[in-house]
Amino acid sequence: MFISAEQISRSLEAIKDLHPFFGMSFLAFKQNKLPVGVPCSINFSRVAEEILDRHYRPSATYAGFYNPFQTSRRSNRWLAPRYGSTSLQRITKDTFADALLHPSEHEWGWREDYIRVLRDQHLKSRRIPAFDLAVWLFREDEWPDRATVQAVRRCLVKRYRITREEYGALFDDGQEPAAEWQSAAPISETELLGIVGHPPGTPPPAGAALRYLELRGVGPATRMSYEPADRLNIVTGDNGLGKTFLLDCVWWALTGRWVSEPAYPQQDTPKKYPALGVRVGTLAGAPQSFHARYDWDRQEWEAPPKRDVVTALAVYARHDSSFAIWDPARPESAQNLRDASPQHLSLSREEVWSGVGAFVPSDRICNGLIADWVLWQVGGDRYAQQFSALVECLRTLSPSEEEQLTVGEPMRLRGAQEIPTLAMPYASVPITIASAAVKRVAALAYMLVWTWFEHARNASATRRPTQRALVLLVDEVEAHLHPRWQRLIIPAIMEVVKQLAPGVAVQVHLATHSPLVMASAEAIFDERTDDLHHLTIDDQKHVTLEELKFVKRGTADAWLMSDVFGLGQPRSQGAERAINDAKTLQLANSPSEQAVKDVNARLLQHLAPDDDFWPRWRFFATQHGVR
Repeated sequence: MFISAEQISRSLEAIKDLHPFFGMSFLAFKQNKLPVGVPCSINFSRVAEEILDRHYRPSATYAGFYNPFQTSRRSNRWLAPRYGSTSLQRITKDTFADALLHPSEHEWGWREDYIRVLRDQHLKSRRIPAFDLAVWLFREDEWPDRATVQAVRRCLVKRYRITREEYGALFDDGQEPAAEWQSAAPISETELLGIVGHPPGTPPPAGAALRYLELRGVGPATRMSYEPADRLNIVTGDNGLGKTFLLDCVWWALTGRWVSEPAYPQQDTPKKYPALGVRVGTLAGAPQSFHARYDWDRQEWEAPPKRDVVTALAVYARHDSSFAIWDPARPESAQNLRDASPQHLSLSREEVWSGVGAFVPSDRICNGLIADWVLWQVGGDRYAQQFSALVECLRTLSPSEEEQLTVGEPMRLRGAQEIPTLAMPYASVPITIASAAVKRVAALAYMLVWTWFEHARNASATRRPTQRALVLLVDEVEAHLHPRWQRLIIPAIMEVVKQLAPGVAVQVHLATHSPLVMASAEAIFDERTDDLHHLTIDDQKHVTLEELKFVKRGTADAWLMSDVFGLGQPRSQGAERAINDAKTLQLANSPSEQAVKDVNARLLQHLAPDDDFWPRWRFFATQHGVR
């Protein structure tokens, strides 16, 4: 067994205010048996280097060291390669002169009262957390399956020859470990750097997705917490409760950009209260957390801090058929007047189809669906991959095996531009006059293909690897779709992303209020990697976001009557009210004949002749003189 990443993170928090002398110089002296009362010859640079090399080099590619202890520069704990022979030696010689004998450059020893001085003058009211220090020092060591916290402390004492008097005066053994302080595998360098941060000059890890989002005093709820799963996240709720608002905030958390209007604080919120709390991170590394507060004077949100992780390639398909794209590989030279960040691109519905900057070729950002589709189709080998990917996406997103979205030959309508077509059973239909549902699905397929291949081109141009993670947001995923199409849309979206970018980790956030969409998710929903989130309003008119257990219900009717949608009956509102009144009459002691006649008339008006409520009602009505 090994020490877990959770325990390492927790122990780092416990030792962050400890002076580095106790984790570095003190251990170096103890390892080399520094005598008490008389100095001996010791090369401080050499013994310090041994300790630093053994315990304080978490990055194999960085020449210097990492300081997990007290520092005046908490934003950068990374130390220069010569730290042991320069800063550490100077601090040891000057700050701890009252505990050490140092008559010449290479002579060192403990003063007779060094334990008391270290305790009273330097540690003062605190003590060295023995277990937490040992966790950092021995983070890569393998331990027996039944190893205890006491065993870890004893290892520290034995390895560094700490005496009973030193331990009793300087160390504290009262720390409680994390619930899961051991792990089957040692912490990787990627995970450790995710916790401590990355050394100067090294690129931050790429592929970060959302791990947590907290909204306080913002939007429809006083406080809202969203903790998405690694793969699929479905957000449900009534109109006006904040599904689109939540997705917009997710996009800001990932990219630091708003796609339209920013979130606004509630009017009665105290000045210091509005805040957006975010945690983003890669699957392999520890996440980065940060907060942004609302600046009431400037009437805008504080800019999020520089990130220690790079957000994954991201696509946001919005409810109005516009799209937002985040590509971390876009070069700085790609910056344009549309957005202050070259990585961020917003496309209106019209721009998705017709392109951006169409009249200025040198400033063109995207050719648009119409031009690119035809170019990929007739451009030969150069665009064969893009066209093949588009064809496969359309096939996967088709409403059924019988109604495949099949690419036809381009044609001209009124102007000179060639228009893509879909081959329907009756004729080839230009995509520009296809149904709203077909247009939305075609736009989604195009933007996914365009984004992925554009990212690959950008990564090649900037000599970066392509992203190994993708985040996809889709608002009102059922918009314009026939029920037959709604029944397969979620599995189709998950499959099309897997086909487009094999081996890429995908986190999906979907908002819906369709029971058929929920039914479509039953075949692929995995509670280990997926979550169902539900927005609701309580009796005090407070909006809350809760995580619901995903239960397979089989039919759309069952989903309609579930706590996700909350309908009493899968019928019209008039039918539901009539049935409820009929049930009330059936429970009454002596209902009048007229009351039964009235309810019977309403049932005849709203219920189908073969409705399954009729057998129960007919017997009751006949007994009360009503046919």
